[in-house]
Amino acid sequence: SSSWRFHECLLDLDREMSFAGSCVDSDRRPLLMLWGDSTAGALLPGLRKAQETRDFGIAQFTSSSCIPALNADIANTPKCRAINDKVLALARQIRPEIVLLHGTWSDHLDNVAETVVALKQQTTARVVVLGAVPAWRRGLPFEVLRYYMLHHRLIPQRSSNAAPSANYDAVMRAKLEPLGAQFISASDVFCNEDGCLTRIGDTAKDISVSDQVHVTEKASVYLIQSIIDEVLRGHAVGSSNRLQ
Repeated sequence: SSSWRFHECLLDLDREMSFAGSCVDSDRRPLLMLWGDSTAGALLPGLRKAQETRDFGIAQFTSSSCIPALNADIANTPKCRAINDKVLALARQIRPEIVLLHGTWSDHLDNVAETVVALKQQTTARVVVLGAVPAWRRGLPFEVLRYYMLHHRLIPQRSSNAAPSANYDAVMRAKLEPLGAQFISASDVFCNEDGCLTRIGDTAKDISVSDQVHVTEKASVYLIQSIIDEVLRGHAVGSSNRLQ
């Protein structure tokens, strides 16, 4: 999606290793730095929408298949370690008030913990970790099609076929909060006891996830709207719409 700023602020590490100057809103504070893989890139439409009503800047440093896990060697993404070192150096340089970490990292939680520790030691940023969005094993478009074939109608708004990350959320929270990060669950936004949201609206075009794990633009806006005040907490002072 062009709204993720692919090859500009969402890098393909096989092709590029440098972020464009446009990846940092240099004239707006507080500055929220987004660090993660393409699932983090998918949050950008929601963050941009939130900027219409709240005063903050965005620095987007995202790379495909590269989670924000310092010193981790990621299979099939050999340049991930180098780009993460670079993003940490950029964080020291641009001095964001908030760093938002997001990605699919169940195998590398210890390295994500290293990222949190490094950010706490080397920057003054508040570190916020957003847990994983629900995963659709066969992809949500497939589930929508399958439901239609079987029932001749649109999939219900909630489905229990997604894997909410509630159990892993607890693991992440226990690991990262003692290190000084604030943990926010994406699963809690999308899922309840009736299942996880399949769509943000009434048509098949309104589906929440475009494959297994990338939120659509509508779902990005929905997710960020639900969490942005918590993410910006305490940093929006002095802006035109100060948090009550």
